[in-house]
Amino acid sequence: MLDQSNYQYFDPHIETLPREQIAKLQESRVLQLIPYVYQRSPLVRELWSKAGITPDDIQSMDDFKAKVPFMDKDTIRAYRDQHDDPFGGLTCATAPHLKGVGFTSGTTGDPTPVPRSERHISTESTLREAWQIGARPGDTICDMLFTFRDGLSLDRWMEAGFITAPVQHLPSEIPTFIEVSRQLRPTVLFMLSTPMIMALEQYQKETDDDLTEALSSYKGVIFGGEALNPHFRQLVESWGLEIFILSSLGDIATTMECKAHDGLHTWEDLALVEHLDPVTNLPVADGERGELVVTSLSDDVAPLIRYRTDDLISFTTKPCSCGRTHGRLTPLGRIGDEMIVQGKSILPVDILPLVSEFPETSSGLFQLIRPQREVDVLKLRIGFDPGSLTGELNALRARLLDKLSTELQIPLSIDMISNEELIKNSPPNKIPRVTKT
Repeated sequence: MLDQSNYQYFDPHIETLPREQIAKLQESRVLQLIPYVYQRSPLVRELWSKAGITPDDIQSMDDFKAKVPFMDKDTIRAYRDQHDDPFGGLTCATAPHLKGVGFTSGTTGDPTPVPRSERHISTESTLREAWQIGARPGDTICDMLFTFRDGLSLDRWMEAGFITAPVQHLPSEIPTFIEVSRQLRPTVLFMLSTPMIMALEQYQKETDDDLTEALSSYKGVIFGGEALNPHFRQLVESWGLEIFILSSLGDIATTMECKAHDGLHTWEDLALVEHLDPVTNLPVADGERGELVVTSLSDDVAPLIRYRTDDLISFTTKPCSCGRTHGRLTPLGRIGDEMIVQGKSILPVDILPLVSEFPETSSGLFQLIRPQREVDVLKLRIGFDPGSLTGELNALRARLLDKLSTELQIPLSIDMISNEELIKNSPPNKIPRVTKT
Protein backbone atom coordinates (compact mmCIF):
# COMPACT_ATOMS: atom_id res chain seq x y z
CA MET A 1 0.00 0.00 0.00
CA LEU A 2 1.22 3.52 -0.84
CA ASP A 3 2.55 5.38 2.19
CA GLN A 4 0.03 8.19 2.61
CA SER A 5 0.82 9.08 6.21
CA ASN A 6 2.16 12.54 5.36
CA TYR A 7 -0.61 13.39 2.91
CA GLN A 8 -3.24 15.96 3.87
CA TYR A 9 -5.90 13.93 2.04
CA PHE A 10 -6.62 10.22 1.92
CA ASP A 11 -6.98 10.45 -1.87
CA PRO A 12 -5.28 13.73 -2.88
CA HIS A 13 -6.06 13.47 -6.60
CA ILE A 14 -9.78 12.80 -6.21
CA GLU A 15 -10.42 15.08 -3.25
CA THR A 16 -8.94 18.14 -5.01
CA LEU A 17 -10.15 17.38 -8.53
CA PRO A 18 -11.14 20.58 -10.43
CA ARG A 19 -14.89 21.02 -10.84
CA GLU A 20 -14.82 20.58 -14.62
CA GLN A 21 -13.03 17.25 -14.19
CA ILE A 22 -15.54 16.16 -11.55
CA ALA A 23 -18.32 16.85 -14.08
CA LYS A 24 -16.55 14.84 -16.80
CA LEU A 25 -15.96 11.94 -14.40
CA GLN A 26 -19.60 11.95 -13.34
CA GLU A 27 -20.90 11.92 -16.91
CA SER A 28 -18.55 9.09 -17.85
CA ARG A 29 -19.67 6.99 -14.88
CA VAL A 30 -23.36 7.73 -15.48
CA LEU A 31 -23.14 6.64 -19.12
CA GLN A 32 -21.35 3.44 -18.10
CA LEU A 33 -23.85 2.78 -15.33
CA ILE A 34 -27.04 3.19 -17.38
CA PRO A 35 -26.91 0.05 -19.60
CA TYR A 36 -25.48 -2.05 -16.74
CA VAL A 37 -28.30 -1.19 -14.34
CA TYR A 38 -31.03 -1.37 -16.99
CA GLN A 39 -30.05 -4.93 -17.91
CA ARG A 40 -29.84 -6.15 -14.32
CA SER A 41 -32.20 -4.18 -12.06
CA PRO A 42 -35.87 -5.17 -12.43
CA LEU A 43 -36.99 -2.05 -10.56
CA VAL A 44 -35.08 0.24 -12.94
CA ARG A 45 -36.50 -1.55 -16.00
CA GLU A 46 -40.02 -1.24 -14.60
CA LEU A 47 -39.64 2.49 -13.85
CA TRP A 48 -38.03 3.23 -17.20
CA SER A 49 -40.65 1.24 -19.09
CA LYS A 50 -43.38 3.36 -17.49
CA ALA A 51 -41.43 6.50 -18.46
CA GLY A 52 -41.00 5.24 -22.02
CA ILE A 53 -37.21 5.38 -22.13
CA THR A 54 -34.30 2.98 -22.71
CA PRO A 55 -30.52 3.40 -22.32
CA ASP A 56 -30.33 4.52 -25.95
CA ASP A 57 -32.19 7.69 -24.94
CA ILE A 58 -29.42 8.69 -22.51
CA GLN A 59 -26.39 10.04 -24.37
CA SER A 60 -25.33 12.81 -21.99
CA MET A 61 -25.71 14.11 -18.46
CA ASP A 62 -28.34 16.53 -19.74
CA ASP A 63 -30.35 13.57 -21.10
CA PHE A 64 -30.00 11.79 -17.79
CA LYS A 65 -31.33 14.70 -15.75
CA ALA A 66 -34.13 15.46 -18.22
CA LYS A 67 -35.45 11.96 -18.89
CA VAL A 68 -34.59 9.47 -16.12
CA PRO A 69 -37.42 8.99 -13.58
CA PHE A 70 -36.96 9.34 -9.85
CA MET A 71 -37.16 6.59 -7.25
CA ASP A 72 -37.61 6.80 -3.48
CA LYS A 73 -38.02 4.52 -0.47
CA ASP A 74 -41.72 4.07 -1.13
CA THR A 75 -40.94 2.97 -4.70
CA ILE A 76 -38.49 0.36 -3.43
CA ARG A 77 -40.85 -0.84 -0.68
CA ALA A 78 -43.75 -1.15 -3.11
CA TYR A 79 -41.69 -3.30 -5.49
CA ARG A 80 -40.47 -5.38 -2.55
CA ASP A 81 -43.98 -6.08 -1.33
CA GLN A 82 -45.47 -6.69 -4.78
CA HIS A 83 -42.75 -9.05 -5.98
CA ASP A 84 -41.67 -10.58 -2.66
CA ASP A 85 -38.15 -9.30 -3.33
CA PRO A 86 -36.35 -8.33 -0.09
CA PHE A 87 -34.06 -5.98 -2.03
CA GLY A 88 -36.86 -4.10 -3.75
CA GLY A 89 -35.70 -4.90 -7.29
CA LEU A 90 -32.40 -3.08 -6.85
CA THR A 91 -29.84 -5.87 -6.90
CA CYS A 92 -27.68 -6.19 -10.01
CA ALA A 93 -25.44 -8.91 -8.57
CA THR A 94 -25.73 -11.88 -6.24
CA ALA A 95 -23.28 -13.92 -4.19
CA PRO A 96 -20.33 -14.14 -4.20
CA HIS A 97 -20.15 -10.50 -5.33
CA LEU A 98 -22.93 -9.57 -2.90
CA LYS A 99 -21.00 -9.54 0.37
CA GLY A 100 -23.44 -8.21 2.94
CA VAL A 101 -26.57 -6.28 3.74
CA GLY A 102 -26.95 -3.14 5.83
CA PHE A 103 -30.22 -1.50 6.80
CA THR A 104 -31.60 2.00 6.94
CA SER A 105 -32.63 3.23 10.38
CA GLY A 106 -36.37 2.95 9.77
CA THR A 107 -36.99 6.37 11.30
CA THR A 108 -39.44 7.33 8.55
CA GLY A 109 -40.79 3.84 7.78
CA ASP A 110 -39.81 0.20 8.03
CA PRO A 111 -36.05 -0.39 7.60
CA THR A 112 -35.01 -1.15 4.03
CA PRO A 113 -32.07 -3.42 3.12
CA VAL A 114 -28.95 -1.88 1.60
CA PRO A 115 -27.11 -4.63 -0.34
CA ARG A 116 -23.34 -4.13 -0.35
CA SER A 117 -20.35 -5.36 -2.29
CA GLU A 118 -16.96 -6.19 -0.81
CA ARG A 119 -15.83 -2.60 -1.38
CA HIS A 120 -18.99 -0.65 -0.69
CA ILE A 121 -18.59 3.03 -1.47
CA SER A 122 -19.70 4.20 1.97
CA THR A 123 -16.47 2.70 3.27
CA GLU A 124 -14.44 4.86 0.92
CA SER A 125 -16.17 8.01 2.15
CA THR A 126 -15.67 7.14 5.83
CA LEU A 127 -11.97 6.48 5.26
CA ARG A 128 -11.56 9.93 3.75
CA GLU A 129 -13.44 11.45 6.66
CA ALA A 130 -11.44 9.69 9.37
CA TRP A 131 -8.23 10.68 7.59
CA GLN A 132 -9.07 14.38 7.48
CA ILE A 133 -9.77 14.33 11.23
CA GLY A 134 -6.20 13.15 11.73
CA ALA A 135 -6.24 9.33 11.85
CA ARG A 136 -3.16 7.71 10.30
CA PRO A 137 -1.94 4.12 9.82
CA GLY A 138 -1.22 2.57 13.20
CA ASP A 139 -3.85 4.69 14.99
CA THR A 140 -6.79 3.12 16.79
CA ILE A 141 -10.35 4.03 15.80
CA CYS A 142 -13.13 3.38 18.30
CA ASP A 143 -15.94 2.00 16.13
CA MET A 144 -19.20 2.63 17.99
CA LEU A 145 -21.47 2.61 14.97
CA PHE A 146 -25.26 2.35 15.25
CA THR A 147 -26.46 -1.19 15.75
CA PHE A 148 -28.61 -1.23 12.61
CA ARG A 149 -25.51 -0.99 10.36
CA ASP A 150 -23.43 -3.95 9.25
CA GLY A 151 -19.79 -4.60 10.14
CA LEU A 152 -18.42 -4.51 6.62
CA SER A 153 -16.37 -1.41 7.33
CA LEU A 154 -14.14 -3.02 9.94
CA ASP A 155 -11.85 -4.84 7.51
CA ARG A 156 -11.59 -1.70 5.37
CA TRP A 157 -10.41 0.25 8.43
CA MET A 158 -7.73 -2.37 8.91
CA GLU A 159 -6.78 -2.40 5.22
CA ALA A 160 -6.09 1.35 5.49
CA GLY A 161 -3.77 0.66 8.42
CA PHE A 162 -6.13 1.60 11.25
CA ILE A 163 -6.65 -0.56 14.32
CA THR A 164 -10.34 -0.95 15.18
CA ALA A 165 -11.79 -1.14 18.68
CA PRO A 166 -15.53 -1.94 18.36
CA VAL A 167 -17.87 -0.92 21.17
CA GLN A 168 -21.63 -1.46 21.09
CA HIS A 169 -23.64 1.70 20.52
CA LEU A 170 -25.64 1.34 23.73
CA PRO A 171 -25.83 3.68 26.74
CA SER A 172 -25.13 0.68 28.98
CA GLU A 173 -21.71 0.31 27.29
CA ILE A 174 -20.38 3.71 28.38
CA PRO A 175 -18.06 2.19 31.05
CA THR A 176 -16.62 -0.09 28.35
CA PHE A 177 -16.14 2.88 26.04
CA ILE A 178 -14.29 4.80 28.77
CA GLU A 179 -12.06 1.80 29.49
CA VAL A 180 -11.28 1.32 25.78
CA SER A 181 -10.51 5.04 25.46
CA ARG A 182 -8.08 4.97 28.37
CA GLN A 183 -6.31 1.74 27.50
CA LEU A 184 -6.06 1.99 23.71
CA ARG A 185 -6.02 5.78 23.30
CA PRO A 186 -7.99 5.95 20.01
CA THR A 187 -7.62 8.87 17.61
CA VAL A 188 -11.18 8.94 16.24
CA LEU A 189 -14.58 8.00 17.68
CA PHE A 190 -17.05 6.79 15.07
CA MET A 191 -19.61 7.77 16.38
CA LEU A 192 -21.63 9.67 19.01
CA SER A 193 -25.40 10.20 19.15
CA THR A 194 -27.82 12.07 21.39
CA PRO A 195 -28.55 9.02 23.63
CA MET A 196 -24.82 8.30 24.00
CA ILE A 197 -24.03 11.89 25.00
CA MET A 198 -26.84 11.73 27.55
CA ALA A 199 -25.36 8.50 28.88
CA LEU A 200 -21.89 10.06 29.11
CA GLU A 201 -23.31 13.04 30.98
CA GLN A 202 -25.08 10.71 33.44
CA TYR A 203 -21.92 8.60 33.83
CA GLN A 204 -19.93 11.70 34.70
CA LYS A 205 -22.49 12.78 37.33
CA GLU A 206 -22.58 9.32 38.93
CA THR A 207 -18.84 8.60 38.94
CA ASP A 208 -17.23 12.05 38.93
CA ASP A 209 -14.79 10.58 36.40
CA ASP A 210 -12.50 13.01 34.57
CA LEU A 211 -13.81 12.67 31.02
CA THR A 212 -11.41 15.29 29.71
CA GLU A 213 -8.53 13.02 30.69
CA ALA A 214 -10.27 9.79 29.64
CA LEU A 215 -11.01 11.14 26.16
CA SER A 216 -7.84 13.17 25.68
CA SER A 217 -6.45 11.05 22.84
CA TYR A 218 -9.28 11.79 20.40
CA LYS A 219 -8.48 14.17 17.56
CA GLY A 220 -12.14 14.21 16.70
CA VAL A 221 -15.50 12.59 17.45
CA ILE A 222 -18.12 12.06 14.77
CA PHE A 223 -21.73 12.88 15.62
CA GLY A 224 -24.71 11.85 13.53
CA GLY A 225 -28.27 10.63 13.43
CA GLU A 226 -29.95 14.01 13.98
CA ALA A 227 -29.21 17.67 14.68
CA LEU A 228 -26.87 18.33 17.62
CA ASN A 229 -28.47 20.57 20.21
CA PRO A 230 -26.45 23.49 21.63
CA HIS A 231 -26.34 22.10 25.18
CA PHE A 232 -24.82 18.81 24.06
CA ARG A 233 -22.35 20.55 21.76
CA GLN A 234 -21.15 22.67 24.66
CA LEU A 235 -20.96 19.60 26.89
CA VAL A 236 -18.92 17.52 24.44
CA GLU A 237 -16.59 20.43 23.73
CA SER A 238 -16.10 20.90 27.50
CA TRP A 239 -14.44 17.47 27.46
CA GLY A 240 -11.88 18.82 25.00
CA LEU A 241 -13.40 17.12 21.96
CA GLU A 242 -13.75 18.49 18.44
CA ILE A 243 -17.09 17.49 16.91
CA PHE A 244 -17.54 16.54 13.27
CA ILE A 245 -21.14 16.36 12.04
CA LEU A 246 -21.89 13.40 9.77
CA SER A 247 -24.99 12.54 7.77
CA SER A 248 -26.08 10.02 5.17
CA LEU A 249 -25.74 10.92 1.51
CA GLY A 250 -29.02 9.28 0.58
CA ASP A 251 -28.08 5.74 1.73
CA ILE A 252 -25.21 5.78 -0.80
CA ALA A 253 -22.29 7.13 1.18
CA THR A 254 -21.62 9.45 4.11
CA THR A 255 -21.14 13.20 4.13
CA MET A 256 -19.22 14.94 6.89
CA GLU A 257 -17.67 18.20 8.01
CA CYS A 258 -13.97 18.82 7.59
CA LYS A 259 -11.90 20.91 9.99
CA ALA A 260 -13.26 24.09 8.39
CA HIS A 261 -16.73 23.16 9.76
CA ASP A 262 -18.36 24.92 6.82
CA GLY A 263 -20.74 22.30 5.48
CA LEU A 264 -20.63 18.54 4.97
CA HIS A 265 -18.52 17.31 2.04
CA THR A 266 -20.36 15.34 -0.64
CA TRP A 267 -17.99 12.97 -2.45
CA GLU A 268 -19.05 13.58 -6.02
CA ASP A 269 -16.89 10.86 -7.57
CA LEU A 270 -19.02 8.39 -5.60
CA ALA A 271 -22.44 10.01 -5.91
CA LEU A 272 -24.08 12.42 -8.32
CA VAL A 273 -25.77 15.13 -6.25
CA GLU A 274 -28.81 17.00 -7.52
CA HIS A 275 -30.23 19.88 -5.51
CA LEU A 276 -33.84 20.26 -6.64
CA ASP A 277 -37.02 22.09 -5.81
CA PRO A 278 -39.22 19.31 -4.32
CA VAL A 279 -42.30 20.63 -6.14
CA THR A 280 -41.02 21.66 -9.58
CA ASN A 281 -38.04 19.25 -9.72
CA LEU A 282 -35.95 22.10 -11.13
CA PRO A 283 -32.40 22.83 -9.90
CA VAL A 284 -32.11 25.14 -6.91
CA ALA A 285 -29.45 27.84 -6.68
CA ASP A 286 -26.42 27.49 -4.39
CA GLY A 287 -27.30 28.31 -0.80
CA GLU A 288 -31.06 27.95 -1.21
CA ARG A 289 -33.25 25.21 0.27
CA GLY A 290 -33.87 22.17 -1.91
CA GLU A 291 -34.24 18.39 -1.83
CA LEU A 292 -31.19 16.14 -2.03
CA VAL A 293 -31.44 13.69 -4.96
CA VAL A 294 -28.55 11.24 -5.44
CA THR A 295 -27.31 8.63 -7.90
CA SER A 296 -24.72 5.95 -7.09
CA LEU A 297 -21.68 6.23 -9.35
CA SER A 298 -19.52 3.38 -8.05
CA ASP A 299 -21.94 0.73 -6.81
CA ASP A 300 -22.29 -2.31 -9.05
CA VAL A 301 -24.41 -4.33 -6.61
CA ALA A 302 -27.53 -2.22 -5.98
CA PRO A 303 -27.06 1.32 -7.30
CA LEU A 304 -29.71 3.92 -6.54
CA ILE A 305 -30.67 6.02 -9.57
CA ARG A 306 -32.06 9.54 -9.09
CA TYR A 307 -33.02 8.62 -5.54
CA ARG A 308 -35.18 11.20 -3.77
CA THR A 309 -33.90 11.28 -0.20
CA ASP A 310 -36.66 13.47 1.33
CA ASP A 311 -33.78 15.46 2.88
CA LEU A 312 -33.94 19.24 2.71
CA ILE A 313 -30.52 20.83 2.34
CA SER A 314 -28.66 23.92 1.27
CA PHE A 315 -25.81 23.11 -1.11
CA THR A 316 -22.77 24.80 -2.61
CA THR A 317 -20.11 23.78 -5.11
CA LYS A 318 -17.72 26.54 -4.07
CA PRO A 319 -14.30 25.15 -3.05
CA CYS A 320 -13.81 24.69 0.69
CA SER A 321 -11.00 26.43 2.58
CA CYS A 322 -9.65 22.95 3.39
CA GLY A 323 -8.72 22.59 -0.30
CA ARG A 324 -11.32 20.00 -1.26
CA THR A 325 -13.33 20.78 -4.37
CA HIS A 326 -16.34 18.53 -3.85
CA GLY A 327 -19.68 20.11 -2.97
CA ARG A 328 -20.84 20.78 0.57
CA LEU A 329 -24.31 20.55 2.06
CA THR A 330 -26.01 21.72 5.21
CA PRO A 331 -28.88 19.51 6.46
CA LEU A 332 -32.07 21.46 7.14
CA GLY A 333 -34.60 18.70 7.86
CA ARG A 334 -36.83 16.25 6.06
CA ILE A 335 -39.72 17.01 3.75
CA GLY A 336 -41.74 14.35 5.57
CA ASP A 337 -41.11 16.17 8.86
CA GLU A 338 -42.28 19.58 7.68
CA MET A 339 -45.49 20.89 9.19
CA ILE A 340 -47.53 23.84 7.96
CA VAL A 341 -49.09 25.61 10.93
CA GLN A 342 -51.57 28.24 9.77
CA GLY A 343 -49.51 28.69 6.62
CA LYS A 344 -46.07 28.77 8.29
CA SER A 345 -43.44 26.07 7.66
CA ILE A 346 -42.10 24.42 10.83
CA LEU A 347 -39.28 21.84 10.99
CA PRO A 348 -37.73 20.13 14.03
CA VAL A 349 -34.60 22.25 13.53
CA ASP A 350 -36.74 25.30 14.36
CA ILE A 351 -37.75 23.79 17.71
CA LEU A 352 -34.44 22.34 18.93
CA PRO A 353 -32.54 25.49 20.00
CA LEU A 354 -35.59 26.91 21.77
CA VAL A 355 -36.27 23.81 23.85
CA SER A 356 -32.57 23.46 24.68
CA GLU A 357 -32.46 26.90 26.35
CA PHE A 358 -34.22 25.67 29.50
CA PRO A 359 -32.16 23.76 32.12
CA GLU A 360 -34.95 21.21 32.66
CA THR A 361 -35.20 20.50 28.91
CA SER A 362 -31.59 21.17 27.89
CA SER A 363 -31.32 17.66 26.44
CA GLY A 364 -33.47 18.95 23.62
CA LEU A 365 -35.77 15.93 23.47
CA PHE A 366 -39.11 16.60 21.82
CA GLN A 367 -41.53 15.32 19.21
CA LEU A 368 -43.85 17.07 16.80
CA ILE A 369 -47.26 15.39 16.70
CA ARG A 370 -48.06 15.27 12.98
CA PRO A 371 -51.42 13.63 12.22
CA GLN A 372 -51.30 15.47 8.90
CA ARG A 373 -49.01 18.00 7.24
CA GLU A 374 -51.19 21.07 7.72
CA VAL A 375 -52.64 21.90 11.14
CA ASP A 376 -54.06 24.88 12.96
CA VAL A 377 -52.21 24.21 16.22
CA LEU A 378 -48.76 22.64 16.61
CA LYS A 379 -48.80 19.90 19.24
CA LEU A 380 -45.47 19.16 20.91
CA ARG A 381 -44.29 16.45 23.28
CA ILE A 382 -41.28 17.73 25.23
CA GLY A 383 -38.96 15.68 27.41
CA PHE A 384 -37.68 16.99 30.74
CA ASP A 385 -35.19 15.91 33.39
CA PRO A 386 -37.07 15.40 36.69
CA GLY A 387 -33.82 15.92 38.60
CA SER A 388 -33.51 19.46 37.20
CA LEU A 389 -37.10 20.43 37.97
CA THR A 390 -37.12 23.18 40.64
CA GLY A 391 -40.80 24.10 40.58
CA GLU A 392 -44.12 22.83 39.34
CA LEU A 393 -44.19 20.99 36.00
CA ASN A 394 -47.08 23.18 34.89
CA ALA A 395 -44.91 26.26 35.47
CA LEU A 396 -42.21 24.80 33.19
CA ARG A 397 -44.83 24.04 30.57
CA ALA A 398 -46.08 27.62 30.75
CA ARG A 399 -42.56 29.03 30.30
CA LEU A 400 -41.94 26.79 27.31
CA LEU A 401 -45.29 27.68 25.80
CA ASP A 402 -44.57 31.39 26.15
CA LYS A 403 -41.07 31.09 24.67
CA LEU A 404 -42.00 28.93 21.68
CA SER A 405 -45.20 30.82 20.89
CA THR A 406 -43.33 34.12 20.90
CA GLU A 407 -40.40 32.91 18.81
CA LEU A 408 -42.33 30.82 16.28
CA GLN A 409 -45.39 33.07 16.08
CA ILE A 410 -47.78 30.12 15.87
CA PRO A 411 -50.41 28.61 18.21
CA LEU A 412 -49.22 25.46 19.96
CA SER A 413 -49.89 23.09 22.83
CA ILE A 414 -47.33 21.16 24.89
CA ASP A 415 -47.39 17.83 26.70
CA MET A 416 -44.51 17.14 29.12
CA ILE A 417 -42.90 13.71 29.50
CA SER A 418 -39.73 12.58 31.27
CA ASN A 419 -36.62 12.11 29.15
CA GLU A 420 -36.38 8.49 30.26
CA GLU A 421 -39.92 7.77 29.10
CA LEU A 422 -39.40 9.54 25.78
CA ILE A 423 -36.30 7.58 24.81
CA LYS A 424 -37.57 4.23 26.11
CA ASN A 425 -39.01 3.07 22.80
CA SER A 426 -36.66 4.99 20.52
CA PRO A 427 -33.83 3.63 18.34
CA PRO A 428 -30.39 3.57 20.02
CA ASN A 429 -29.05 6.43 17.91
CA LYS A 430 -31.71 9.15 17.90
CA ILE A 431 -35.11 10.32 19.04
CA PRO A 432 -37.81 10.25 16.34
CA ARG A 433 -38.66 13.95 16.12
CA VAL A 434 -41.98 13.50 14.33
CA THR A 435 -44.75 11.07 15.19
CA LYS A 436 -48.38 10.69 14.15
CA THR A 437 -49.68 10.24 17.69
